[in-house]
Amino acid sequence: MQKLMETLHKARYPDTGSGKKKSPRSTRKKPAPKWVRPTTKGGVVLAVAAIAIGGPTWLWQSGTISRGLDALWQQTVTQTAELGLKVDKVTLRGRHYATRRDVIRAVRLKRGDPLLGFNMDRLRDRLIKLPWVREAVIKRHWPDTVDIQITEREPMVLLQKKRRLYLMDIDGVTITSRGLGRFHNLLIIVGKGAPKATPTLLAMIASEPALARNVTSATLIGKRRWNLKFKSGIKVRLPEQDPHKAWQRLARLNAKHRLLARDVRMIDMRLPNRLLIRPGVLGSQTTRVKGQRT
Repeated sequence: MQKLMETLHKARYPDTGSGKKKSPRSTRKKPAPKWVRPTTKGGVVLAVAAIAIGGPTWLWQSGTISRGLDALWQQTVTQTAELGLKVDKVTLRGRHYATRRDVIRAVRLKRGDPLLGFNMDRLRDRLIKLPWVREAVIKRHWPDTVDIQITEREPMVLLQKKRRLYLMDIDGVTITSRGLGRFHNLLIIVGKGAPKATPTLLAMIASEPALARNVTSATLIGKRRWNLKFKSGIKVRLPEQDPHKAWQRLARLNAKHRLLARDVRMIDMRLPNRLLIRPGVLGSQTTRVKGQRT
């Protein structure tokens, strides 16, 4: 490196250190020897390359660039706030179930804060950690407004686990176990593996609205099939294979014979060619389906 610097120095100041004075008759510089020219050009290239490659690396590893950028950003935030870019209003849209207190705690913004003084990605992360919030979009509206749009989870069923109820959305995500009084009309599901199988069950039940409105709970048996319970107390055992077909059949029988309005305790549809009906307490008004045993 010392030789390289000496070469660059001589190339920039060819007469320095020679000890000889220039002849007054000669004002024209003598061209450098041919062996010096490539050395000079190569030295400049090497020097620039060394600074370009080694300089930033050293600066980054030493933390100089990082600290410099942080200081510059903080100065920018302060100056823009002094120019009037401060939080004056925070708008929140999409909140229906999440409590206002929980959202305020997650946002952590107050009037007068610099508009550039918070990280929107971190704010989004805090919001989607709330039980009710599935997604959040944050925007700055200059010069003084922060707009927050949240998408909440849609409550679909109540999951019963160890004699306790949990509110669950369509994706099988548990939302909360508190304040469930307003969701008492939702279907209660029970059984190991029930959350994962619930979307298919709900689609099947919804295909027959006349029956769907009367189903109160569903129990997954052995991760294979469902037992349904109706408001009247009647239990229906659906088959493992093609439960949707059995559900449609039940709808047709109920429309024709008012099956679910009779004194029936249980309807077993697990056998493909038979409908087994267990009578209720009174033992009267059982229904016989033509060609099948009851």
